[in-house]
Amino acid sequence: MTEASISWEVAVLVSDVVLRYRQNYGLGDEIGIEQVQAHEQLEARLTRELLASTPELRWEVFSAAYTELYESLPWLNTTDDSRPAWWTATWLRLVPAHSDVIEVGSGRAALIRDLVRSGHRCVATEISPERGSKHLAESDGLQWHITDGIHLASFEPDDSFDVVISTQVIEHFHPDDLLVHFQNARRILRPGGRYLFDTPHRSSGPHDLSRVFHYERAQFMHLKEYTHDELASTLKAAGFDEVKAVIAFPGVVVQTGIGLRLLRLLDRIEDRMITRTKWKRILRGLLSKVGVSRNIWLAAYRKSA
Repeated sequence: MTEASISWEVAVLVSDVVLRYRQNYGLGDEIGIEQVQAHEQLEARLTRELLASTPELRWEVFSAAYTELYESLPWLNTTDDSRPAWWTATWLRLVPAHSDVIEVGSGRAALIRDLVRSGHRCVATEISPERGSKHLAESDGLQWHITDGIHLASFEPDDSFDVVISTQVIEHFHPDDLLVHFQNARRILRPGGRYLFDTPHRSSGPHDLSRVFHYERAQFMHLKEYTHDELASTLKAAGFDEVKAVIAFPGVVVQTGIGLRLLRLLDRIEDRMITRTKWKRILRGLLSKVGVSRNIWLAAYRKSA
């Protein structure tokens, strides 16, 4: 192979990576390989720091990491995070009328602003103002709180909300904190309340920066991506009385315990019978064509006091 042909192959690979990066983050032609490299290097270092953090210092480490990420890579705060109208409509149907709602990890608060406009009393939260409150206006009608995202009952009174929500958040938590997060979400819910959340399914990923480089698993700031089975088990261990899968299509939303049991069974069969990540991803792609989402969307209920 000649030097010229090697250079051409390298140029094509670089071009493909940049294109995937732009598509993954909804960015334009102003983004080139320099921005991709800066993001990769920074996020790789921050991921190591997050995973190595101790429980005592975790909030400090996570807050500093996400502040640095969005200050150093300002184009990440301009990405298009809009969702289809049917997706927003589904969330609105899941939240009972006139609810007190808190969102964990609101980002630029697109979803929770829609909930405010629908008559709910809402609190937006983030771990860092760089990602959160600086993007909100007083006219949004939102309260704004800083939390660590994990020890929610240290920031909010027990039994104070009808609904806790998060979307594409828990995969960013340290894996050791997931159970504590669920326990705290249950504590701040009133009896009869619900925790509604979605998160990427591990087998359809990775869904973080790793996707740009075609890695087999999440290696950056999605510190762990989960399955239905793992999350349902952890929610039960946290004390939630009932957990249902949310199945959503344009114009249709169903909460189903039977559906969740089937999805958990699928996870177990997949784990036992399919070892290669590539084939798991292919299976998830095929399942998505018949309506099985690449995301996990769950509703966990606190019924008892």
